[in-house]
Amino acid sequence: MRIESVTFCVFDHYGLFPSLARRLAAEGSRVFYCTPVDRRDRINEAIIGDGMDGLICVDEFWPHKSEIDCFVFPDIRHWGLQNELREQGLPVWGSHQGMHLEQDRGFFLSKLDELGLDVPDHCAMKGLSNLAAYLKQQKDIWIKVSKWRGSWETFHWRSWDEDWKHLDEWAVKFGGIKELITFICFTKIDTDLEIGCDTYCIDGQWPAKVLHGIERKDAAYFSAVTDFKSMPEQLTGIMDAFSPFLKEVGYRNQWSMEVRVTDKQNFFIDATTRGGLPSTASFLQSKNIPEVIYHGARGDFVEVDYGFKFSAECMVTLKDDPNNWQTLSLKPELKEMFLAQQCCEVDGQLWYPPTDDSSNVGWLCATGQTPKEVLERMNKMADALPDGADAQVEALADVIREIESMEEKGIHFTDAQIPDAQIVLESS
Repeated sequence: MRIESVTFCVFDHYGLFPSLARRLAAEGSRVFYCTPVDRRDRINEAIIGDGMDGLICVDEFWPHKSEIDCFVFPDIRHWGLQNELREQGLPVWGSHQGMHLEQDRGFFLSKLDELGLDVPDHCAMKGLSNLAAYLKQQKDIWIKVSKWRGSWETFHWRSWDEDWKHLDEWAVKFGGIKELITFICFTKIDTDLEIGCDTYCIDGQWPAKVLHGIERKDAAYFSAVTDFKSMPEQLTGIMDAFSPFLKEVGYRNQWSMEVRVTDKQNFFIDATTRGGLPSTASFLQSKNIPEVIYHGARGDFVEVDYGFKFSAECMVTLKDDPNNWQTLSLKPELKEMFLAQQCCEVDGQLWYPPTDDSSNVGWLCATGQTPKEVLERMNKMADALPDGADAQVEALADVIREIESMEEKGIHFTDAQIPDAQIVLESS
């Protein structure tokens, strides 16, 4: 089937991937864009994706099921729905039960142990009282929870004297269920070296080329298109170990990973079993993403054609109060390189509904054939943003410095020359 004849349905739980839907529509495909019906009783969620070129926004996809050739679940959740569609013989791009690697930390840690991989030192504490008793004598502990990431971000516990007050805050926050929550406490991994890979997986199979990506969390990212066989063995060994499990569960989605490397051990600390943020903006700049997804949903592997050698991404923030509606007007050349999130479009202008606390509105992406070309392009694109919009180029400079540090510690990133980090900070 010609890709322009395909009808896709993108099921986007949190509204983070309307740009993926637009990328599919850009090839001429018909694209239904659906967020869960239970999130569409407030206009703030209901309008996500509305007005964007090529998208048919729907509350429910069921009335259109017979028209749809490929279902796309770019995010985690809804593995039961994915399974039901697959059992009906319908092609599905999604993480299926592989999502548990991200959502269930206990399952993830047990899987590391089962596969013979390095497991970071940790202990699980059920209830806030047990957590408090444990933390009294602890320093430099990283506290995580499973599944409820909307209610809990990873917290760095420094010491009792510095952070005891947070226990009172958490008691108020969780109220009567405070003794029912399981907290997972990790001791500090004594290394500054963290490496990553961003790619996709079809039933346990990895592509010949992947993005060797380094990020500063929620700020910036830089990647080199790299042969899988040339990637650091600290990454490929883990990916090969997970292949049988991913084949077993029918995993067909993007995949990102972070590995902390010490002299003797490689700790896989986080699996991102969905479209990574960052990295998806780079993925979508590839030449044949619709074909990768369409055929991958059927279990047929298509190699990605990136068309570039390096990419960079910077988070974009707005200075307006996120508790009010925010707007962003982008020139056409910038719009093509921008991964928009949780917004709609009215008369060519992106509108962002009020959120609780975030001014983040998406990711600006630059690609090219050399690191210097990419960084200079990002610099110019950042300067071309309208007043009130800022790209986190300072964080990108930090990422470049981290890559230099990696090379010094024996982790090869690229044969290409990496320019001084200052280049991304220079005014165009």
